[in-house]
Amino acid sequence: MFVSEQIPVVEGPPPRIEVRNPAGSVVVEAVEGTEQLVARVDPLDDTAEQLLDGVRIDLRAGDSGSPARLRVTVPERRLLRTPAFAVHVTTPPGAAARIAVASADVEMTGRFGELEVTSASADVAVEHGTDVQLRTASGDARIGTAEGNSSIGSASGDVRVALARGPLKVRTASGDVSVEHAGDATSIRTASGDVSVGAAAGEVVQVQTVSGDVSVAVPPGLRVWLDLHSVSGRMSSDLDGETSDGDAKPDLTLTLESVSGRLRIGRTTRAAVV
Repeated sequence: MFVSEQIPVVEGPPPRIEVRNPAGSVVVEAVEGTEQLVARVDPLDDTAEQLLDGVRIDLRAGDSGSPARLRVTVPERRLLRTPAFAVHVTTPPGAAARIAVASADVEMTGRFGELEVTSASADVAVEHGTDVQLRTASGDARIGTAEGNSSIGSASGDVRVALARGPLKVRTASGDVSVEHAGDATSIRTASGDVSVGAAAGEVVQVQTVSGDVSVAVPPGLRVWLDLHSVSGRMSSDLDGETSDGDAKPDLTLTLESVSGRLRIGRTTRAAVV
């Protein structure tokens, strides 16, 4: 058995979606060309099966001035057990979403608007979002494309961002951080995690670590101003003779700080992604 609801979405702003599901999974698909907002909840264990009547799917149609709204909530406890549900939502592209989970993994495919995701131990994967606000304790976070102002925080989980087209802020304790293309102001702070920036093409990249190693690659053709600080870690650069002379305005400012971690700056053969 399962619980399912749907409504047509043919006009008005993109939908707004809210899902709360402590355990199990959350999958939200933004499908090009669809005109339906569909939600389905399946029980994944006996406890969830017994609590299926407590699942709430609140769907409200929008109009030319207001978005359609979807809110999915599930029962969180039965005695000492947490039920596990699989929540699946299909929406037109551009939807804004707020997802709250504990151990339920989150997968968001397609193009979304504003995103807010909070998690305890679950892994989170987002294909394309705007103003992504993501917080997790021990789960890993994978972002395909982040538009607008995005902020990602994790304690021990790893963070990977393929393309940041707007300002990006990442904070971790022991998790590693990888940003393949940094296209705007990027700020990364970690204690013991390693940091890798595959192509730093924005105006500013700032990285602060205690014991983590830092590796930053710069696309060809950019004038770079280097501001490097390390107490006991080694520093190396492949940009000798290619940095800004102080008179010309640099295209990119790299500020890298570490206590014992290694700092390395190199060139990438890949062109900057815009």
